[in-house]
Amino acid sequence: MPTQEDARPRLKLPPNTALFTGLTLILMGGIILLDQFLKTGWLTLVALPLGSLAFLAWGLRVRLKSLMTVGSVLAGLAAGCFIALSHLFALDWAAQIGYLLVSFALGWGLAAILLYLTYQQIAWWALIPGAVLAGVGACFFRTPLHPLDFVFFPGFGLGLVLVAWGLYTHWIGLIIPGSLLLGVCPGIGLAWGDLKMENSLSQTGVMLVCFALGWGLITIFSKLAINKFIWWPLIPGGIMAMTGWGLYIGGNPKNALSFISNTGSIGLILFGLYILLWNSELRK
Repeated sequence: MPTQEDARPRLKLPPNTALFTGLTLILMGGIILLDQFLKTGWLTLVALPLGSLAFLAWGLRVRLKSLMTVGSVLAGLAAGCFIALSHLFALDWAAQIGYLLVSFALGWGLAAILLYLTYQQIAWWALIPGAVLAGVGACFFRTPLHPLDFVFFPGFGLGLVLVAWGLYTHWIGLIIPGSLLLGVCPGIGLAWGDLKMENSLSQTGVMLVCFALGWGLITIFSKLAINKFIWWPLIPGGIMAMTGWGLYIGGNPKNALSFISNTGSIGLILFGLYILLWNSELRK
């Protein structure tokens, strides 16, 4: 009699794919293990590119997404390890980590490109870890290293991917968090990082005004995504902008005029985009 275990759906792979994957992993592990005894240093660096090329070749041959993704990611990781650990580049520890992470991110980008060329579909899920890794890697290229950069760069990169994904698929559920990230992440980075303000009121004010601009982006992007304006984000955005300006004026009255003019100019740009989009809707 058939058991419950026999009724479970099983993953169907192209012929010889499991055999090929197993042998490739054994070969990679064997090369790395051999290098522990020979102490060459270069054998370990060879294992990753060999494995990535093998997975890429077989994945493209059988048109298997998982192997193409693994091969692309391993290719990026292999390039990063070569740049970071090779004696050809005299890099400090921060640059080594930065190049390793950026190359790893490019591997995810390569996976998205190959999947698009193969299936004519954008693999947005692959761009999300790529954007985050690229943002984290970019932090290590800044001197001196600032902890808030790990909020600004990865969050901003993730926000760009979510907005682009939402615009492409006309899904407002992705545009809302993406727009908020585009506002709040630069706000945190500027308030407690680059602007180097010691007054906590001014710092909070800068963050709130930038966050308010993120809410305004939702209204702008909503027109591009679903062909109509969403108004409710302007309510929390307007409250945050007024509160942020008030806090900044209270904490740093000498530079208040400059701050309001700079942030207000960005608001005027967003309002100008709204007018253009509104005018195009009237013409239709």
